[in-house]
Amino acid sequence: MNKAQFDTAVKMAKEGTYGDVDDSILDGCGLPGFKPVTITIEAAARFIAWQCLCLNGQFDQEALNEVREISRHRWLVCS
Repeated sequence: MNKAQFDTAVKMAKEGTYGDVDDSILDGCGLPGFKPVTITIEAAARFIAWQCLCLNGQFDQEALNEVREISRHRWLVCS
């Protein structure tokens, strides 16, 4: 996942515009043995919202940085 795609996914996560997509393919993506996967931008946005959105509506910056690092090497976004 490149920077532009990540920024788009974060924007979608903040707006809640990712729809009802299944992001279960990303379960365990932070673990060492996780193999890279191909996903949609909507799945990335849903995962980001799940991992980084706090109850007060703000994003946890530390969690967002962790997801950004994971996404660089393990997610390939299809158009």
